[in-house]
Amino acid sequence: MTAVRDALKLAVAGAAAAACIYYPQPLAARIQSSFDLSALWGAMPMTAAFIVLTSGPVLFGRFITVARAMRLVLVTELALAALFAAQALVSSANAYFVIRGLQVLLLPLLIPAVITGSSNIRGSDNRARDLAFYTAGTIVGGVGGRLVAVGSIALSHWQLGSLAITAMLLFSAALLRHPPTLASELKITGNGIQGTTPAPVVARKSWQSAVSLSYLGLALSFATLTAILTCLPFEIGYERGGTLMLAIVYGGYAVGIVTSLGAPRITRVSRGLPNATLAASIVFTLGLLGVILGAFAALVVGVVMLCGSMVFLQATQIVLLNDYFARSQSGTVNALFVAAVFAGGTLGSSAMVWLYEQIGWTSVLGVCVVFALAAGVCVYAAARAQALDARRLAATTHTTR
Repeated sequence: MTAVRDALKLAVAGAAAAACIYYPQPLAARIQSSFDLSALWGAMPMTAAFIVLTSGPVLFGRFITVARAMRLVLVTELALAALFAAQALVSSANAYFVIRGLQVLLLPLLIPAVITGSSNIRGSDNRARDLAFYTAGTIVGGVGGRLVAVGSIALSHWQLGSLAITAMLLFSAALLRHPPTLASELKITGNGIQGTTPAPVVARKSWQSAVSLSYLGLALSFATLTAILTCLPFEIGYERGGTLMLAIVYGGYAVGIVTSLGAPRITRVSRGLPNATLAASIVFTLGLLGVILGAFAALVVGVVMLCGSMVFLQATQIVLLNDYFARSQSGTVNALFVAAVFAGGTLGSSAMVWLYEQIGWTSVLGVCVVFALAAGVCVYAAARAQALDARRLAATTHTTR
């Protein structure tokens, strides 16, 4: 029960982190008009976060150890809370972007630290469940942050919505006053050193395996989803019911809570991760076709399908990667996971927004179709390679016995 409670605490931390990232997404068109900027700069608060999250986790990968993870989470949450509170008070573009820049510089510490904590909870016998809780938490935060932003558009001073993000961060920090104990932590006591039994040594796996294609697949699929959700405020606008329509569309992301928590069961019903991954990739592509149709109902259903399948892929691929590679590689595995996802986000909120501004919505959708198909091939190949490796290992173990 303690392990479940610790996993839920880290899920809340994941929610607060996701809110920090995605809060500016629905505001892109408002930032553009309020500060008289181009569409590319209107989306820059999102793009900046994605750029830093692409490289930062890799640079800090060795620094974000299991022993330091919880301390990093608490310190960065408090610093981010102060920055979001300050952002609510500014009215100039320069101040707004400087504060956002300081926020995004902290995210490469926060996100991998939360993931590392979630994948190494002491006493837990279910890493897939713990990481599913984390993924579900990020969906709650992503939806909550976006809806707060949509709601703040109605305010005369729309930056006040960032106070809600401050509240989320402080709530998470309060929960972590008694942080989870992680698997590799050792405590010095009056009786000597106490801690968990050392994990068995597992051979380090090669990064040249087809399993590593998971990273490329996640990058391409997230680029597709980010491009759709970032360009929508420009395409729909905030007038004549546009704000309500955006709220409904962004709310569709909440389906990811179901697909992340239900990922283990979906995988079992599908008779293995390769089959489940293939099905999710097909659903992702069909969701994109719904967006292409353009009618309101098709758009909502399409976004729901995109979000649900994307979150399922994230929830299962992160477990796949952590299970395939040795625990000693955990920090690098999780840092690369974050970097791959947000490299896709950077592509989706910068190059794709620029493409939208230059030649329109149809061209963006065409590129997204290519990305979606390539992403499906990559994640399926990774899942299949991991399954084959697991079968070979099981057969070898059975033979030696």
